[in-house]
Amino acid sequence: MQKGDFLGSGIPYWPVEMAVLAGFLKARLDEVSVIDLFGSSPTTLEERSDHYLQGRPFQHFLRTQEVIEAEIIIIYALSYMSHKEILSIVTAIKKDRPHVTIAILENSQAVTGYALDYVAEEFFESGVDALLCGEVYWNWDEVITFLKNPKGEVPENILAPNFKKRVNRKFNMQPSYPIPAWELFPLKNYWSIPYSHGPKTKRFLPMLTSRGCPYPCDFCVIPETNIRRWRPREPEEVVNEMIELRNRFSVHHFQIEDLNPTVKASQWDDICNLLIEKKAGIYFYFVSGTKAETIKLDQVSLYARAGCRYISFSPESGSKGVLKNIGKQFDHSYGELLVESCRRYGIYTQSCFLVGHPTETEEDHKLSCDYLCSLIHKGLDEVAVFIIASLAGSSLYKQKRIELSSEDALISFSPKGRVDWKTLERRRNELIKIFFIEKLKKGADLWLSIARALLGKPRTKLENLPRRILFIYWLLLKYRLQKLLKGV
Repeated sequence: MQKGDFLGSGIPYWPVEMAVLAGFLKARLDEVSVIDLFGSSPTTLEERSDHYLQGRPFQHFLRTQEVIEAEIIIIYALSYMSHKEILSIVTAIKKDRPHVTIAILENSQAVTGYALDYVAEEFFESGVDALLCGEVYWNWDEVITFLKNPKGEVPENILAPNFKKRVNRKFNMQPSYPIPAWELFPLKNYWSIPYSHGPKTKRFLPMLTSRGCPYPCDFCVIPETNIRRWRPREPEEVVNEMIELRNRFSVHHFQIEDLNPTVKASQWDDICNLLIEKKAGIYFYFVSGTKAETIKLDQVSLYARAGCRYISFSPESGSKGVLKNIGKQFDHSYGELLVESCRRYGIYTQSCFLVGHPTETEEDHKLSCDYLCSLIHKGLDEVAVFIIASLAGSSLYKQKRIELSSEDALISFSPKGRVDWKTLERRRNELIKIFFIEKLKKGADLWLSIARALLGKPRTKLENLPRRILFIYWLLLKYRLQKLLKGV
């Protein structure tokens, strides 16, 4: 978590891909265990120069049975922000167990992830034996054969030291996935903390109903890690997984973490109709954003009846010029209509804006401010504002169009290490200020939002924030007191 930045970092994105891989391995009857550094102790906090680490340090697990007896250790590259920490974990393992095989699993389903092939040499220098790029389910026999003998033939979706080749990520266009092995994770610890990626409920689970995204946005790593291929899951499989997880973990709330879940309108028509038909008693939240225009206005009432309570969508900018440069189309008028329709049927809405695109001017920023005002007047419930980062594998990264103040700058989803940080922070703060002023003008909305936030009953992500901030400052106080006492 970047210091002084609760809006762009520190959000606990659950390790969905790791849980799916664990479920896949269990279905093969392989012996698999999971070490979840964050989930094992989310009340443990350590301070670094420009950030905090939340969770139990890996050194605590270095001499555990899981690590000592492991034949292969797979480390999940959850986000680019954690890259240096992952390298330090690899170094610690190799120092203690120099002959164990270490592989890094790419997070190909999050915009905060990164393409492993663009930082491959850093991994190999630290002692990594293999980079697992994209999805490895579709040729796992080849993958596991190589991991057991890293000197053998390298599968096309794997990178290894001394094998110079271009990685070829493998995808199944009609994928069927195992149910994630959430029983291997400390779920109660995740539920016990007062925040989550989506509106916080007592019990919830993340879920992927599709994978990939067909759009070419230049700030995003997904066009590289998914080659612009969107792969929907069968509606029956999605609903059956929800019901199975509901029965297994007493969970009725699901945070949909797809990169772009509603690309195919008929898929969600079928999912919604199945949930209604089965009287599933399930609620779902589109927390990672979706393409507004792919949700038809006449679908919104069906979504609401099926259990949808929250939709996030991403205009990115109010400027058509900036959007053209990003490579994204967005119908601003349709975004307003969607907000109105969701308001009518009791679905809360979030709109995500980006500042800091290399082509953005003050005039472009003014257009974003104006568009945010328009959305609020139509009934928007919250805004999220991020400062564009240079994520390894994105077009902006390849073109070196974002300048950092140093090579050691932390790459969060709003990196303070950008040389133009002060200007961009001002723009972000202006958008947030506009949101609160305009919401205050509308009357009861803002006061109800504040009340829900204080009572711990949020219906938006923003309403998670006050309790989350208090929680982090309590952990920080506890950490500093412990250091002081140890010093004494």
